[in-house]
Order: sequence, then structure tokens, then C-alpha cells
Amino acid sequence: MIRAVIFDLDGTLYDYNTLEKEAFAAVADLVLEKIGVSEEQYGKAFGRARMEVKKILGDVAASHNRMLYFQKTMEFLDIRPLFLTLEMYEKYWGTFLDKMVLYPGARDFLDELYERHIRIGICSDMMAHVQHKKLVALGLQDDIDCLVTSEEAGVEKPSREVFEICLRKLRLKPEEICFVGDTYEKDVKGPMEMGMHAVWFCPEEEEALKQGVKENSCVSVKNYEELRKLFESEFFVGN
Repeated sequence: MIRAVIFDLDGTLYDYNTLEKEAFAAVADLVLEKIGVSEEQYGKAFGRARMEVKKILGDVAASHNRMLYFQKTMEFLDIRPLFLTLEMYEKYWGTFLDKMVLYPGARDFLDELYERHIRIGICSDMMAHVQHKKLVALGLQDDIDCLVTSEEAGVEKPSREVFEICLRKLRLKPEEICFVGDTYEKDVKGPMEMGMHAVWFCPEEEEALKQGVKENSCVSVKNYEELRKLFESEFFVGN
């Protein structure tokens, strides 16, 4: 019997990729306007900055920190970093948070889980304060029973430590939990190796993902209507 559903946040409850592109584009426009560099110059500096942050920090939550990306971008452009970094950071997250909406059907599915007394968790690779802001922007601050971030865990998914914290917070056995996420290695393989149920949420690249599902023998859905039907037939029975 499923007693809790843990969701990845980014790319699972909302369209992360589209928002990220829009937010980074808004920052680029700001920089080009403020300091007069070319789009190519900015693009090269930002790409170098992002790669260096990830290389130096490795597989930890801070490697996603946009403030570090933008600070190093300014440094690579040979501009004093405090001149624009904070404004870039605020432009990014202002754009991102203002445009956040849940995927169609996600709100109804969460409400159905609540009505069935199934607990709801979030497990995500990011800094805690940013994920809190996203959940508020999505109107989910009153819906979440358990939040675990890679910042709290000290490692990122699919490390066992992340999922073990989820189990401790929910006080449930692995077989009582279903994990739903858009990344196979992090959100499907990792939870399944812990003994959880898992569903691969695949809104894009349908044909390639179908092949991946076949090869990896996991369950896949491409929208929340399919997820709801899956739970009606597989996981809600007996609840």
C-alpha cells in the first residue's frame, strides 16, 4: 500500500527547462544593456563560469548556485563582480518565480493524494531556500509533508543518503513510498535501488524515453492524467 508520494520538483511538477531559458535570457539582456559587451562575449564568459563552478564544487547543491555563476561571469569579463552580480541574480529568480505554474493536472492529482490521506514529499537537488521559494510560487507551501534537498543531505541524488533522509522524515518503509521524477538515474533508478516504487515522468522526447523505459524496465508517464490513471489501477487499490 502506498502511503506517500515523493516528487522531484524541477521538471516534474512544472516546466523547468522553459523557465530556465527565459530567466537566463533576461539576465543576458540585462548585462548587454548595462555593460555593453557583445552577446558572444557574454555567452562565452557565462559558459566558462558555469563549467568552472561545477568543476570546482563537484556533486553538491552549491554547484547550482546562480550567484556563483554570475559572479564568475563578471570576473571573466574583467568587471568588478559586485557591480552587477546581485542584480543579475535577482533578475534571474524574479523572472523565474513570476512565471512558475504547475503542469496541467498536477494540482488535481495532489488534491487526490490529500483526500486519500497519502503524504506528499519533495526531494530535490538544490539549495533549500530556493526550493522553498519555488514551492511558495507554485502555491504548494501548505501541501508538502516532507522536504529534502541536496543541500541538507550534503550529497545529490541518487546517493542513498538523500533517500534515507526522506524515509526518516516520513517514518515509512521504502515499499510504502512511490517516487515520481523526470531523471532516470536520480529519480527512478536511485529510489528503486532503495526498495521504493518509482515512476519516470517524461513530458518530452517520448520515443527515446519509451526505449529507455523498455531497456530499464520501469514505469513511465508523460503527463498527470497518465499518472492519475496509473495510480488508480496500481497504487490506490486498497488505500
